[in-house]
Amino acid sequence: MSEAVLNWDRIIHKNVRSKDMLDVGNVIQITEGDIVIMQGASRQYKVPKSYVEGFNGSEVFLSLPFSDLKGYKTA
Repeated sequence: MSEAVLNWDRIIHKNVRSKDMLDVGNVIQITEGDIVIMQGASRQYKVPKSYVEGFNGSEVFLSLPFSDLKGYKTA
């Protein structure tokens, strides 16, 4: 079972999964209101922290399905 993220720095370099359990990438940065996820060598997503549903110690879970992430693509 995943828990709420209490220490945002703990999720840096952790794998991220969408609501439909697809691999999104890895957290590379935390800003005041967002997490920045890198997928592959060049695709980035800047997702509001409010969409982080939980963290189980090794993976971060989003409340967004993978198809909705295109709206948060930055690169």
